[in-house]
Amino acid sequence: MGQTTHRMSYTKIYHTWSRMHSRCKNPKDNNYPNYGAKGITVCKRWDKFENFYADMGELPFYEAQLDRIDNTKGYSPENCRWVTAKENCRNKSNNKKYISGDEKLVQAALIEKIGWSKNQFRWFKKRYGIAWILENFKTGTLPEKTNEPIDRTDLQGQKFGKWLVLKFDHYTKKEGHLYLSQCECGKERLIPRNNLIREKTKMCRQCSAKDFWAKRKNAL
Repeated sequence: MGQTTHRMSYTKIYHTWSRMHSRCKNPKDNNYPNYGAKGITVCKRWDKFENFYADMGELPFYEAQLDRIDNTKGYSPENCRWVTAKENCRNKSNNKKYISGDEKLVQAALIEKIGWSKNQFRWFKKRYGIAWILENFKTGTLPEKTNEPIDRTDLQGQKFGKWLVLKFDHYTKKEGHLYLSQCECGKERLIPRNNLIREKTKMCRQCSAKDFWAKRKNAL
């Protein structure tokens, strides 16, 4: 990189420039697999620190981090900016993004936009799934707290296979929301919400057995 004449070798911005080159060019760098090994390069102009400093300027604030606007491209004046650690973390290429309206949001940004804590997001995601969260966020019907009552009557009166959902019964950690459902033959049973929606069960065991033997008889 040539002889140092800029007298900035011990500054934070010089360290930023040096680390950028290391993760893109040094196979021994711990971050090389995510940068150099993936084809992320540094533009020729930035081989000299003076050019990098002239293009990017001084750090706008002490905690500023160098970020690539398009993570599929390398380091260059037109593709780099100074951001906060929070913004940099959200712009990582390995972040999973969720579609909310016309936006693609990483999980942290989605949680912030909803107004939940991380624990609340995990609680709802585990019990209802991300699709439920996105749909209710879109319609503005998300509860503010995990202990607020949620509509348990949404499946009431609906049919799934031969099952008619009578009412919500209770919740268990293992099976989730259980609904009292009645088969066409009259038998009643508590069925987990997911089993109804995904039609993992379409009828009671007796009706299932009758249906099996009837199909087998017709096949003979």
